[in-house]
Amino acid sequence: MKKILFSCLLALGVGVNAQLDFSEDFEGDATGMIQFGGGGFNTVNYCSATTSGSLTYSATVTQTGWLANLLEKGDVTGQSNNGQKLDITFSYKKAANLTGTLYAAYAVLDDVSNLWSIVTLGTGVPLTATAVTTCGTVTGSIPAGTFDPNKTYAVGTWMAKTGTGVGALYVDDLIIKQAPATAVPACATFTSPTSGASVPGGTYGLAWTTSPTASSYKITIGTTPGASDVVNATVYGNTLNVALPTNSTYYAKVTATNTVGDATGCQEITFTTNSNVGHCGPITSTAPSVIAPIRSVTFAGVTNTSDPTPAGLGAFPVHQDFKNIEFPVKNDVTTLPLSIIGSNNATAANGWGMSVFIDWNNDGDFNDAGEAYFNTFETKVSTSGIPTTVPLTGNITIPAGTALGKRTMRIKYNFQSTAAADINPALADGCANMTNGQVEDYTIDYKDALAVSDVTKAGISVYPNPFADVLRISDVKGVKSVTVNDISGRQVKTLAPSAELNLSNLKSGLYIVNLQMEDGSVKSFKAIKK
Repeated sequence: MKKILFSCLLALGVGVNAQLDFSEDFEGDATGMIQFGGGGFNTVNYCSATTSGSLTYSATVTQTGWLANLLEKGDVTGQSNNGQKLDITFSYKKAANLTGTLYAAYAVLDDVSNLWSIVTLGTGVPLTATAVTTCGTVTGSIPAGTFDPNKTYAVGTWMAKTGTGVGALYVDDLIIKQAPATAVPACATFTSPTSGASVPGGTYGLAWTTSPTASSYKITIGTTPGASDVVNATVYGNTLNVALPTNSTYYAKVTATNTVGDATGCQEITFTTNSNVGHCGPITSTAPSVIAPIRSVTFAGVTNTSDPTPAGLGAFPVHQDFKNIEFPVKNDVTTLPLSIIGSNNATAANGWGMSVFIDWNNDGDFNDAGEAYFNTFETKVSTSGIPTTVPLTGNITIPAGTALGKRTMRIKYNFQSTAAADINPALADGCANMTNGQVEDYTIDYKDALAVSDVTKAGISVYPNPFADVLRISDVKGVKSVTVNDISGRQVKTLAPSAELNLSNLKSGLYIVNLQMEDGSVKSFKAIKK
């Protein structure tokens, strides 16, 4: 789902419990509940007593819900989160014509941007255009270990409408119960890396199995058995990005824990890093069934079309690896334009943004000066209900002193508030997970402008060299297009693939002939015109 900006948050007036336990029947003032969008209370369409919480969907209010502010950072609510599974249930009715899928959900607040990220649970309940006059029930569960005590959460209901129908949804009898912690959890085990494995250095993504009653996991990594001189962290979830130098040996242990105590007897593994440099990932999404994908990326004369004609939001890949596609960048230029075309899911105005990260010093992260580029957005309106495209552009400036070689470029595209101050956390960090957007990785081949071979590794050649008017290519199989640049890097000719290139109108001098291949690579040649 989208990041939603809530303007206020009310605290629950409840006593201290050993675990979260809350119910709301909407008969009072619903203290501690968050309601946003349109709506309020209704005394006609209820499921118990005399009142329900209503949510009004219109042409501009397309998604909303009721959520209980159970988990305010600092425990100001008086509730005690023991880290165990949370079960959610609520009742509902619905007016005619309104369609969508109704979910149990939770939201997590980003303290910097003040944006809420909505996470839906399970498959939800599909709602058709027919009115629902008999109360239905929606349930969902939040696994143990989901909530970080250093963050603020809310728990309850959520629905984004589909189609053009408008109307009201009525919510009642919200019940949230957390299981007690009664014993220490079972051990978790590493799935990446496995013991004895050799993995890339740089930024490496640790992953491990979840233990059903664990509230968090203690991760240690050291350079000797039992040590924690590299990593000593408590993690909520089952992944952690760590910085590991190449060509080294490490010892790692994951210990599941909860309020009763630590798992016992958990085994330490050992692994090594090789000479390769990796990056964080794979990036995941909190709403993987409603991804708005990147349609195409154009940079350094190369265009990659990935998801060209998506039919709105869907289950597109969150993180796509296109590192086999290389963007040729020569060291005689300092700035190059980049453009992407993304999808838009909106029937009303929405902001979409892109950010770009390039590991110029090849150390496995995107945290160094000059490695992060623009977080910008555009507002697009789809009046027909069919997603429009979102073109976003910007300039990539190469840091002075960058060494030649191949580098990883990461492009992120996601919903972005139209308020410039509210930078979406999914876009602000190269390693952050997405909501309803997509990530694509590419390779930049940064090379000397004059160091271009006359014969490529694939054995293709150009001849005669020097040439008079016609330059011949030994093999045009797999060639998509041909461009010719002068020695300053200026493109002077664009041609269709052909075994014979008529370059009679060019002046005498040295030229670079670039063959754009169908697999996205570029093969370049020096050619001298007499």
